[in-house]
Order: sequence, then structure tokens, then C-alpha cells
Amino acid sequence: MTRPRERRQFLRTGAKWPATIIPSSRPTPAEIASISQAGASIYCQQLPPPGQDFRLEIRPPNRQSIIVTARPIWSIETASSETSYPFLFGVLFEYISEEDIQFLGDLVAEPE
Repeated sequence: MTRPRERRQFLRTGAKWPATIIPSSRPTPAEIASISQAGASIYCQQLPPPGQDFRLEIRPPNRQSIIVTARPIWSIETASSETSYPFLFGVLFEYISEEDIQFLGDLVAEPE
């Protein structure tokens, strides 16, 4: 997959939160790089299958986990010295609870 041109409809904020990709096989550790109410970019060791929805557990600090159903929409190999993860990919949230949408909306609305 390649990264598409910018088409974001929601504000996004940087985040360095632990996460777990939960496909049908085994869970994979990951790290959220940035997040909005509609999606996220995620560092990981192994990419989920392209085009297949998967569950994602996001663990923000001082809050219960956010569980979403996500669909990968782009991916790249990283060469960043900021992370040990070899891949960065973007997802669109296919399912997220109203409570979690509100939390993320409040979070991105805060000045950095």
C-alpha cells in the first residue's frame, strides 16, 4: 500500500500510546503515532493483512482502553530513528464507541 494524498476531515494529534493489533491470528504489539476521531497512524512490527478489518486495542494514559474495529488504508516502511518499529500504517476506524469518539474529540481540541 502507498500513502494517499492528504484527505483528513478530522483534527489529529500526536500520541505515543501503546496498542495491540488483534487480527484473527496472534496479537501484535504496536504504538499509536497520531490519532483522530476517525483514524490513527500506527507503528508496528508486522502489518495486518491489507484491506481486512481488524480489532485494535489502544491504551491511552490514565484511561481505560479504547477498542476499535479498524481498516488499514496505507502503509510505509519506516527509517525513523524515533522508533524501533519497521512499519507505519494508517487506519480508518470502522467502529468506535460514542464515548471514545467524544474522548478523542476533546483530546484533539486541546491546544498542544
